[in-house]
Amino acid sequence: MGIKKIARRMNKAKNAFVNWLKENNADNVDGLKDKPSDEEWNYYMMISGFVNDNLYTVTFMVWNGEESIDYSDEENRYTKMSIDEFMQLLN
Repeated sequence: MGIKKIARRMNKAKNAFVNWLKENNADNVDGLKDKPSDEEWNYYMMISGFVNDNLYTVTFMVWNGEESIDYSDEENRYTKMSIDEFMQLLN
């Protein structure tokens, strides 16, 4: 799978998380104005926000064509998740 196709899928996962934050009335959402990538990464973006008093943070990454998502909340921490695993977590 090409970089553009992976980055497109990663961006859809990022948008799903942003929508989840909005649907849950998140406060202090951070990272939305960042660029989706820099020169080092094929895609890199970290989004965080508070739902009630719980902080949710997700880092979306593509490095050398490999997708990886790190997720954390007050009780859970998952690293190196695939897009499909992350989408299942949101549902």
